[in-house]
Amino acid sequence: MTATTARPLTGLLGHLGSERRAIAATIVLVAVSQVCLGAISVLLAAAVGHAVVLRSAPPGWLWALLAGLVVLRAVLTWGEMDASHALAFRVLARLRMALFDRYAVALPTRRRENVGRAASTAMSDTERLEFFYAHTVAQLVAAAVNALLGLVLLAVVEPVLALVTLTGLALVLSTVPLGGRRLETLGGEVVEATGALSDRVVDVLGGLREVLGYGIHGPVRRQIRETGAAAARAAGRLETTHRVLAGAREAAVTLVGVGVLVGVIGRDVAAEQVAALVVLALATVAPVAEAAATCARLPALRAAAARVGKELARPAALTRDTPVAAPPEGPLGLVMSEVGFGYDDRRVLDGFDLTIAPGEHVGLRGASGAGKSTVVALAGRLWDPDTGTVALSDSDSRQVAISAVDDVDLRAALAVVEQDGALFSGTVREAVAAPSTTDAEIEDLLARLGLAGTVTPGSHIGEGGLRLSGGQRARLRLARAVLHRPRILILDEPTADLDEASARLVTDLLGTVPATMLVVSHRHRTLGAMDRVVDIVPPEPSADPGNPRRARNHAGHAARER
Repeated sequence: MTATTARPLTGLLGHLGSERRAIAATIVLVAVSQVCLGAISVLLAAAVGHAVVLRSAPPGWLWALLAGLVVLRAVLTWGEMDASHALAFRVLARLRMALFDRYAVALPTRRRENVGRAASTAMSDTERLEFFYAHTVAQLVAAAVNALLGLVLLAVVEPVLALVTLTGLALVLSTVPLGGRRLETLGGEVVEATGALSDRVVDVLGGLREVLGYGIHGPVRRQIRETGAAAARAAGRLETTHRVLAGAREAAVTLVGVGVLVGVIGRDVAAEQVAALVVLALATVAPVAEAAATCARLPALRAAAARVGKELARPAALTRDTPVAAPPEGPLGLVMSEVGFGYDDRRVLDGFDLTIAPGEHVGLRGASGAGKSTVVALAGRLWDPDTGTVALSDSDSRQVAISAVDDVDLRAALAVVEQDGALFSGTVREAVAAPSTTDAEIEDLLARLGLAGTVTPGSHIGEGGLRLSGGQRARLRLARAVLHRPRILILDEPTADLDEASARLVTDLLGTVPATMLVVSHRHRTLGAMDRVVDIVPPEPSADPGNPRRARNHAGHAARER
């Protein structure tokens, strides 16, 4: 069990980096500000007691001290708000970037799981936690410091009153474990229920076309309504528990005030000091009561932190070889040797071999389920093989394992265009252009792909390319890869969504791209433009069912010269 799972809130501190110093600085600001507020309250009470009992104005030094504290409190409040809000945004960014970094190596998983939960964790749970680290921690520490100073001051002035206040503090703090187990359970239920609601909404938004196209509004609305109702019921039970405990805390604070008043009766305490002593006792207990209320909400925060920690602990789909190696210079080839890969208990590739020379264009064909998309994912290093190696090669047949190449260098050298790849919202320019790409280059490529007149560099494509047809999206995905000028281009069914005329334009374009190419396709015209075609068939189960080894993939290398 890791620190993140055993102590989720403290376990995440390691992901906050230098923000831990900012958290400590915010704690100091809030603690000093809290003590300052208590001092102002006590001094005002002393001034009022002096004026009412003695019927004379308080001394000038009291007013001067009070004015100075008010100014100091204003400055501290401004500094605290400025620092804590800035810290909150930085904490939020840190947590989300940590999640993004983990998702970059852990997604997509072999199970191709739905990522709705990952998205809701990155958006919802991190927002809960940024408030905790930026505000709540400082509040808890400040309450403890304030209580300690208040008790010391009361003990110096009137020990009996310090004992009364300490008893009140004990009563307030007793409410924290009082409903602890129930709060832990309900807090976890609320986080899971609201997370499930977010998951469902993300799923629906991602598949909105299917919802509309198949007319399944009713079932979807019912699922969301039922999930939302479950979240509301859990939140209602949690809030009811919080209110009961809040009533107990308020009763404890009231008892402190009454106890101090009773404590001064019959004792040698000046009448003008009674108000100040009562306020001092209340100022000692009240912040602790607020902190206890905050502690009562920690179970929900721990549940959120546990979700974030679980996401951060996702096993990497990719591992980096050491030492890190640079890709070879010049044209690159691709070598897959004895590659084996499977999903759970289903073996897809076993002993698969494929060698693509630098500058060569190779087609890959096979029946559905034969493993073509798996080869694309492994060749593009979206996954690592279970066995065997995938390597980059140069013209002299020197090889560098793809798993040893730094990811930035690898992505600059190699591009993958998946059949269902995503396009991000924005303009065509934002969706496809590399940093150095000009509008003229984009327009030229759009024309060669038959998109001139229908889209321009400034055209808005909508969320995920919603404003475009399937064929337009496919061609823009190809344009994005070409404009980044990779040395190896891997394409999964680049002409599957196109009519014959558009497919011919894509095929003609591919013939002019100065990159090594692996193209998965069922179209004879597309495959016919390749230098050679490789046939892939799924591995057959071995005769011995107890033998995990499967039959090898057979690659029929039918060379075809242009």
